[in-house]
Amino acid sequence: MNSPHTAEPNLSAFPVEEYTERVARARDAMRRDGLDAVLISTPENIYYLSGLDHMGYFAYQMLLLPLEGTPVLITRAMERATLEHQVPHLRHVGYTDGAAPPAPLPEDVEHPDIVELEHDIPGNLFVEPLLDRHGQSGPRKLDADYSPPVEVTCRTLAELGLGRAQLGLEMGGSFLSYRVANGIQRGTPDARWVDATGLVDQLRQVQSPRELAYTRRAAIISDAMLQAGIAAAGVDVHHSEIMAAIYDSMFRRGGTYPGFVPLVRSSANLLEEHGTWGDIQLANGDTLFLEMSGCYRRYHAPMGRIVHIGEVPANAARALEVCAAAQIAAQDAIRPGVMAGDVYAAWQDVLEREGIGTYRRHHCGYAIGIGYPPSWSGGGVPVGLRAGSEMRLRAGMVFHLMSWLLRSDYGDSFLSDTIVITEDGAEMLTTTTRELLRRL
Repeated sequence: MNSPHTAEPNLSAFPVEEYTERVARARDAMRRDGLDAVLISTPENIYYLSGLDHMGYFAYQMLLLPLEGTPVLITRAMERATLEHQVPHLRHVGYTDGAAPPAPLPEDVEHPDIVELEHDIPGNLFVEPLLDRHGQSGPRKLDADYSPPVEVTCRTLAELGLGRAQLGLEMGGSFLSYRVANGIQRGTPDARWVDATGLVDQLRQVQSPRELAYTRRAAIISDAMLQAGIAAAGVDVHHSEIMAAIYDSMFRRGGTYPGFVPLVRSSANLLEEHGTWGDIQLANGDTLFLEMSGCYRRYHAPMGRIVHIGEVPANAARALEVCAAAQIAAQDAIRPGVMAGDVYAAWQDVLEREGIGTYRRHHCGYAIGIGYPPSWSGGGVPVGLRAGSEMRLRAGMVFHLMSWLLRSDYGDSFLSDTIVITEDGAEMLTTTTRELLRRL
């Protein structure tokens, strides 16, 4: 048997057949919307359709998906080896932003699907500062059309005969700058552009059996991480010690870096909803907030709990009871065909019944799955279980189901778990105890 260090790496998360089926469904959606091609910049969507899994998305990359033919990945030329290893079934068009990188393979090896630029286009232009009308130095306005990503994208569209086509662009993505998007549109004056934000995201909402297997694996890692964090907590323990235990468990259980860092807060920074560990030492009477997600093959399963350090507030048990009842009510309301707004209403009804109906949250959960930093919910504002939402739930959807009382009349409490919608209801995938937690 090969050791983990000598075995051949498994670079593809899914068989080619699953990617083929996903691309086919994306093309069905394109036909529905009258699109000849769609340009996809969101790393989660590129991963979903192609399997490309790397950190190079911080720079411009674009998956160009035409209605027919081989999809094209446009990236920095230096990513060529990654694409050869992970997505050899796609065509690669590379752009340079300086000196061309050395070829990773011998010159006599042919790469029929790899297209290199024949010339260098400057990617970092030095612009002399100008004085504005107040005499202050400022940058010169730069023509949006003049950049390697724009030039290569426009040229590739022309080569594919899409210069006069109806094209979809993910205009709401976090990784496509206005300057580049504007440049691409200006560089294709005869094309008709449509906002295709959400086209692929909607396909990702229902997970396949293989995807759900990865989500279940992520849930096991999440439980291990959370339990390690709980075990590490106590009076006089520093936040960094808790984080160290969480990360140690995450990697030892086979996880990889999550889309969002674990959230470790205590009374000193409890109200910072997206803050995390700091130079803080736990004290007697502190409330410790823990929320995190394991990640396996880029799939996530977030969960969270509150831990009381030393002395437990008198109202803590009651707050947890209400918090748990609200979460279970929301879970019981979930089944295929139900509207997301009805799930939130079930959560809120418990608070109404307990006499704290004036306390409200912006949602009681949100859809999860593939995630790259900086988010485990797939980028942008999460698709949530929100008041009034008419989104219909379907079997195979996965949600981070949350119940949170923060500075309520009953005090502070928090429970969150990952659930998957089944044909009969909702199955909770994370399993850490929901009882009152205390560490001395």
